[in-house]
Amino acid sequence: MTVIEVMLSAILLVVVLISVGTTITVLQKHQVQVNDRTQALDDLQMAQQAITRDLHAASATGWTTPALPASMPSQPVTATSLSFQASLGGGSPTVTISLNTSTHFLTVSCSGAGCRPGVSGSTAVTQAQIANVDSSSLFTLTTKEVSTTANSVTTNTFYYTAVSSSLVLDTPKVGALNAYKTTLADPTIVVNNAEYACQTALGQAGATGSC
Repeated sequence: MTVIEVMLSAILLVVVLISVGTTITVLQKHQVQVNDRTQALDDLQMAQQAITRDLHAASATGWTTPALPASMPSQPVTATSLSFQASLGGGSPTVTISLNTSTHFLTVSCSGAGCRPGVSGSTAVTQAQIANVDSSSLFTLTTKEVSTTANSVTTNTFYYTAVSSSLVLDTPKVGALNAYKTTLADPTIVVNNAEYACQTALGQAGATGSC
C-alpha cells in the first residue's frame, strides 16, 4: 500500500467514526427526550387522578379560590389555582391545586385531618407535583344557582357543580425533532357534594334554578 492509500483509508475511517459518533449522540438525545416525556406523562396522569378524586369530594361551600360568586357570572369561571375543603378520610382538609406560571410547576397539596391515614391534622401532604406544565393550563368551573323565597325574602345560593380540567404539558427541556405539547383534559369532573347540596336546595318548596 502506498502512503496516499494509507492516508485515504485513515480519512475515510475518521469520517465513518464521526458519522457513527454523531448518530449515537442523536439517538441518545432522542432516548432521553422519550424517557423524560414518558415520565412527565405518568406524573401528569397521577396529578389528574389526584385532582379528580379531590374535586369529587369537594364541599359545596368551602371554596376560597376562586370564591363562590355573589351573583351569576356571565362567563364561565376560570382559574389556574383552586383551593377548597373536601370530605376526605373522615375529615375536612383543605386541598390546594396550584399552577405556578413562572416556574411551570403544578402542585396538589392537602392540609388537615383526613389527608392521609396516620398523618396528624396539622401536617401538609403533597399529593402530586410535576414540572413542565404550560401556563395555558386551566380549570373551568360550572356555576349553578338556586333561588329560594321565604316570607318575601329571596335567597340566592351558588354552587360549583362541575370542573373542567385542562393540563398542558410542555415539551421537555432536552430537545428533539417533532417534539410537541400534550394536553390531558377531563371535561366534566362532577363535584358530587355540591351537586347533591344543589339538588337538595332546589327540591325545597318555592325554590327555582338548575342543578
